[in-house]
Parts: sequence; structure tokens; C-alpha cells
Amino acid sequence: MMADQWMTEDQRYCYEMLCDWLCGAHHVPTVKPFGSGIKVSVWSSRLSTFDFDQLTRLVLLAHDRCVRVELANGGPRRTGVVLHRRHAREGCIAQRHPTIEEALTLHRMRWPTPLPEAS
Repeated sequence: MMADQWMTEDQRYCYEMLCDWLCGAHHVPTVKPFGSGIKVSVWSSRLSTFDFDQLTRLVLLAHDRCVRVELANGGPRRTGVVLHRRHAREGCIAQRHPTIEEALTLHRMRWPTPLPEAS
């Protein structure tokens, strides 16, 4: 069955973000419904912040596109990625999603000083 035959508009929106994150629909693993969102299982070894920057790209895309992302169990050596679309930047925590700039401002309030650079 084609994924788009069962997807709601919000699930389709999340799927399109996955396609961008993974550099094309041909790289997206099997997509399953997960409540009002979707879930995929990806290789854990690719989730990092720099050299294999899939984790960073995922976080940035999520904040840009107002999509809540959760990492979950995806099976042996795999990580589940759960996506739920949010429709607002303000409001209750279960319905909104901040921009990356807002998230960074909150982060700097909690941890104001990054570690000094190594010499």
C-alpha cells in the first residue's frame, strides 16, 4: 500500500519533512501511522550533530516547520523517529512548537555560557 493512501494532511506534511531530512523519498524507510503522526525506524549510527549531521538537520527542520520530533525505540541498532505536526508557535505546550531562535534563547537562559574553546 502506498503511504499517501492512508495519510492525513498532517501526516503527509510530516512525511514531506522526512523526505527533505533524508534527501529524497527514495531514502525514507517504511512509514507507519503513530497516533495523529507518523513513525519511521532509522539506523542509529547516522544520528549525530556534525560529521553525520542527520540529528542536527532533523532538529533544525522540526523547528522551522513546526513539527514535534520524538526519538523512540526503533528495534536493534535502530532509532524510531516520531513526528507530529503542530499548528501554532504560541499556546499550550501540547499544541505549539517554538522556532529554533526561541528554543536557543530558552537554552541560553538555562545554560548562559557555552564551554570555552579548547586551545
